[in-house]
Amino acid sequence: MQSLNNHVSKFLPGYITVTAIFSFLKPEFFSWFYESTSFLLGLVLFLTGLTMSWKDLKEVKRSTLVLSTGIVLKWTLTVLVSVILAKLFFWKYPDLAAGLILTGSVPSGTAATLYTFIAGGNTSLIVVMGIIDVFISPVLTPSIMHVFADSSVQVSFVEMAEKMLIIVILPIIAGMLIHHFSRGNTHKIQPYSKLISSLTILLIVLSVVGKVSSQVIVPTNLLFFIACAVFLQVLLPMIGGYKIALMIGIKKENAIPILFEVGLCNSALAAILALEVFGEIAAVPAVINMIFNLSLGSYFSSYFSRNRKKY
Repeated sequence: MQSLNNHVSKFLPGYITVTAIFSFLKPEFFSWFYESTSFLLGLVLFLTGLTMSWKDLKEVKRSTLVLSTGIVLKWTLTVLVSVILAKLFFWKYPDLAAGLILTGSVPSGTAATLYTFIAGGNTSLIVVMGIIDVFISPVLTPSIMHVFADSSVQVSFVEMAEKMLIIVILPIIAGMLIHHFSRGNTHKIQPYSKLISSLTILLIVLSVVGKVSSQVIVPTNLLFFIACAVFLQVLLPMIGGYKIALMIGIKKENAIPILFEVGLCNSALAAILALEVFGEIAAVPAVINMIFNLSLGSYFSSYFSRNRKKY
């Protein structure tokens, strides 16, 4: 089981890319579970909650500077970069602009912990930052969209907050409660939960990409600009967050989780929210972000892993 987990984790970006392409070309094959994406993401977050302990929150007291830096950069730098790119690239396409801003305004991605571990960074920090992200996002994400989305795009604060509560908060809490009352015995199923999470992420990609590609036709030239904008949306916060962390004196092993915290957004959640709140066209940036954030995350984690002896 461990070797299978390692294999899937190592090649997950490649599998996601292949899955996305296949689903894009043959969307009709997966139409039967287009409506199950919210449940699938909830399942991933529930399994994530099973690995979390309330004791993880104690890390906040020991690493206040690092945690606050990561969280602040996540909800300022990442959002600001997303807003600027949206206004720069898609000022004529308010739905695409809303989708790009939404993609940069959701909690950090579930792969951030995996990549931090591979890179040799402080995994407990990325876990705690992820927990904080989850609990503050139902307020921050709708607020950001309400302020920065084009006035022609209807944004309901209550509707978005409600969906985030159902899709994100409740599954995470349910998993953490089971972990707590089972007195940590959930570690026995962790090898299986990791594999199930990876496979579920692939199903989410199939369903989201399939639904978008079956209902939206994006011109090739516009698709090129979306890809460029999304690539910068992932890369710039990564580099900026990491450099800022080092500049203020944070050690490299703690700057690494900040890099993944600000760069890897939960694009699956963004795609689902975009589909349910704005429509299919707004989900296109999130779909492309799935590929770029995992690919760049894999690159940076491998880079730091190779140079681990230097820090």
